[in-house]
Amino acid sequence: MGSLRPLRFAFTCDGRPAGSDCAEMSVTYHGAISRKSAEADARRRFEEWSRLGNPITRRRSADQVVLG
Repeated sequence: MGSLRPLRFAFTCDGRPAGSDCAEMSVTYHGAISRKSAEADARRRFEEWSRLGNPITRRRSADQVVLG
């Protein structure tokens, strides 16, 4: 069953979970999505983000929002 509250997953640059104040990259989910699915997708998005070579692209895509 999905959650209607936003789910947010944040990561440090080395992939560890982070709080809002020290996150290098974050993904926020709005809509009905299971926590388990969102967590797996956020990890995948982080892995893709961490492989970006261009620092400007990384900065612009550091805060992602997913509507579902």
